[in-house]
Amino acid sequence: MPRSRLLTAALLLCLVLLLLWQGSTVLILAVFAAIALVAVWEWAGMCPGLEGAWRWPLLAILAATMLALYFLPTVVGAMVLAVALLWWALALGLVLRYPSLPAWLGGPLAQALIIGIAVVPAWLALSRLAAGHRGLLLLCLSLVWAADSAAYLVGRRLGSRKLCPQVSPGKTVEGLVGGLVAAAFTGLAAGLAFRLDTAALMGLMGLTTLCAALSVVGDLAESLFKRRAGMKDSGAVLPGHGGVLDRIDALLAAAPLFALAAPLLVGD
Repeated sequence: MPRSRLLTAALLLCLVLLLLWQGSTVLILAVFAAIALVAVWEWAGMCPGLEGAWRWPLLAILAATMLALYFLPTVVGAMVLAVALLWWALALGLVLRYPSLPAWLGGPLAQALIIGIAVVPAWLALSRLAAGHRGLLLLCLSLVWAADSAAYLVGRRLGSRKLCPQVSPGKTVEGLVGGLVAAAFTGLAAGLAFRLDTAALMGLMGLTTLCAALSVVGDLAESLFKRRAGMKDSGAVLPGHGGVLDRIDALLAAAPLFALAAPLLVGD
């Protein structure tokens, strides 16, 4: 792994941990919103019809939407998170059929809606975790990090069977399995730390594993848009990592499901 990638990852990890430990809820929400909007900017840059001046109105609309959603009742937020899960199910279908894609996917309005449905609910999910249970917020981030790191390491050493070569040639079935196992153990460690009973502990392990699988869909979906646009990275903000979207694509898909289910297992 390139040294710049390792150094950037270590710095980001330290900054996130410091933010969760010392940051106020308002500060955490503001930082997450800024990251989300940068990801929106990068994603729009990969979409025909949105890469120009239209990115500014899209940013403004989604920023206003995030602010409004945070103050709406919990049940409305849960519905928004459920809609996001429907998008990720659709995204899996698009990934599996690539390079054959439906004509509607090329429309600017459809692409703007996709960006909003992918990014805004994830921000809402993390915001609700930050306001209600920072331990769960840390677990949500940790399971994605653990799954991604394990998939990378196992894939490099043992990977031979391609997972989805038409979209992401570097991903392997062995890496996927390694990531899922790492996520399950992350759930086990967290469950023991939360002192859950056996049923809740098994449920949390199952949830972290399922979220890790969903995080792969997020990664592949972003790869689809990059490949369609002929881009290797969504941006060049992070040395060795590409753009912000490249770093949070997996989290975008995993966060809504985790925020819906984890509080039921662990409690607010």
